[in-house]
Amino acid sequence: MQIKICGIKDLESGEASIISGADYLGFNFIESSKRVISPDNALGIINNLRKKFPKRKFKCVGLFDKNIFNSIEKISEYSKLDFVQICGEGDIDTPVPSMKQIRIKSEDTDELIIKKIQDSLMIHNYVILDTYKENALGGTGEKFNWNEFKNSINTTNVFSSGGLNPENILDLLNNFSPFGIDIASGVETNGKKDPKKIKRIIELSKKN
Repeated sequence: MQIKICGIKDLESGEASIISGADYLGFNFIESSKRVISPDNALGIINNLRKKFPKRKFKCVGLFDKNIFNSIEKISEYSKLDFVQICGEGDIDTPVPSMKQIRIKSEDTDELIIKKIQDSLMIHNYVILDTYKENALGGTGEKFNWNEFKNSINTTNVFSSGGLNPENILDLLNNFSPFGIDIASGVETNGKKDPKKIKRIIELSKKN
């Protein structure tokens, strides 16, 4: 089970995620996001984490939307990212290892999303399934209907996201076989990453 904790904005959140066993840390460079972070601040956190945890094999992921696609390589190199995550509308093939977010709408079908996954995996290393919400590119805390997208969730190299939290994670893991999970709002309290929630959801996921 691969676990990504997204929306890291401070050193403490990164440390809590790594200590608990997260495989990926997400840093959001999308200006419209409430979790936006500057390349300078991301670099400072990443440098500190790699110095403090030299033997941990966590990966750092930068989130980008179409407004900053042209900055992907520059920011990735500057902030020492391992991966980039392509969010929202549009797509780009980049030399940096990448993940593609696919947002699921209420009218979508499992077959349609499977096709999108297959197309995306021709370009990207991984796919992240999230819930579509107008004017939001993720981290909304809203889940899509898992039962309607079972085949999509169970596809190799696909992370499930959207509304996951310590209270519902076992419903997902006991009924489906996701390759990975991606959590942002589900491990926050009052808009800030909560080390106890991070530890709890990772414990539950790693046991499963």
